[in-house]
Amino acid sequence: MRWVTTALGVLVLVGLPASAAWGGQFADDGAYEFSLAPQADDDSGGSMAADDDAMMDSHDVVGWEGLIWGDPYFKDVPRPVSMPYYFEDPFINTDLRLVYVWHNIPEGSQLRGGEVQVWTAQIRLALTERLQFIATKDGYTRMHTGITPDNDGFNDFAIGLKYAFWVDHESNWIMSAGARWEWNNGDLGVLQGNQDEISPFVSFHKGWDKTNLIGAVNWRAPVNSHQGTHSLTWHLHMDYELCPNFFPLIELNGIHWLSNGDRLPLSVEYLDVGNLGSSRVSGRDFFSVGLGFRWKLCDYATLGTTWELPLESKNENIQDSRVTVNLRLSL
Repeated sequence: MRWVTTALGVLVLVGLPASAAWGGQFADDGAYEFSLAPQADDDSGGSMAADDDAMMDSHDVVGWEGLIWGDPYFKDVPRPVSMPYYFEDPFINTDLRLVYVWHNIPEGSQLRGGEVQVWTAQIRLALTERLQFIATKDGYTRMHTGITPDNDGFNDFAIGLKYAFWVDHESNWIMSAGARWEWNNGDLGVLQGNQDEISPFVSFHKGWDKTNLIGAVNWRAPVNSHQGTHSLTWHLHMDYELCPNFFPLIELNGIHWLSNGDRLPLSVEYLDVGNLGSSRVSGRDFFSVGLGFRWKLCDYATLGTTWELPLESKNENIQDSRVTVNLRLSL
């Protein structure tokens, strides 16, 4: 797609800097500012002590401070893997994430078994040290269920903005808020293209030495409440650097449906992948756990994967199991 090509071109033109970690500090008036002295690599996945601020790596400013580079202090923290459309991390950096999802549908569900495969490319572009443009949903889906013909087609497209409203490098803490707009431009054959959606969110990160905790909450609001359902999603991620550059992780995900739609007479929804407008889901919940890892392949690439399982009766929703693979390419 054109925006993917443009982003890749930006990555090439800017160039890949030498391996480095970064930091920041607060000025006397409480305003946040960067220090640009060289700093040695840190093996803690983004957890850096305050006394390391004197050792930093400089970079060329592109346009204005923060454009492209964002806040490099958190650039090496392992990112979440599961439910990539809605588990938005709070960090302000530039990266490209290539995502593959294999989703197994239980035989006893209303969709009568089958599978869904999704390919997605996500782009996050730092506009300043605190502001980021996000393009988190696009790509292609191949679907086979027991009640629908085999189909493949394009997904809906979603973009938005994210702002880090609380940053404390000394405590290894950051909180961000933002919103996405999802167009109904996907193919109906793969259960996309039903309804425009607005999804505001809040996310946070707290680090302790080799451990990172990340969380996010989203409100999914269809523009036409008759065609789609309202829901809340929440997500938690915890990782630990077991050995250099290798981070086992666990992730918990939940969805709570707030309203019914009028479109389909179903008691299940399309989880985080789409919005069916089902008429019998209000008050229902979905919970899952994902086990996996993040592995830092080199300074600019990390590979993540999770195996995700539902925490209640699999037939009451449409997930038997799910595998997610996420390759993150960063500056």
